[in-house]
Amino acid sequence: MSKDNQLNDQATQLRQMVQEVSETENSADEQERDDKDLEMDTDILNLPPRKEVHRHKKQSTRLKIGHPLQRLLFIILLLVLIIAGAYFFIGEELLSGTSF
Repeated sequence: MSKDNQLNDQATQLRQMVQEVSETENSADEQERDDKDLEMDTDILNLPPRKEVHRHKKQSTRLKIGHPLQRLLFIILLLVLIIAGAYFFIGEELLSGTSF
């Protein structure tokens, strides 16, 4: 009999937990609906003109050194180093006119 009582107690506790979860889900759904209603109440006709909104956003154009420019400079530096190294090893032979 004690097993039956324990199982019954467990079942009632689980039912209560499920009921609490479903109640919180329902209240969350109601809050979401209220939020959506507030968003839908925005009157599009009363918004300011675009000209007024963007009037104060005048900024001067700035030169930004970004990743593409850094990559280009790195490649140019790498090519200069390769050419200098090749000239160091092969350049004297080219100047003397002998073939390898």
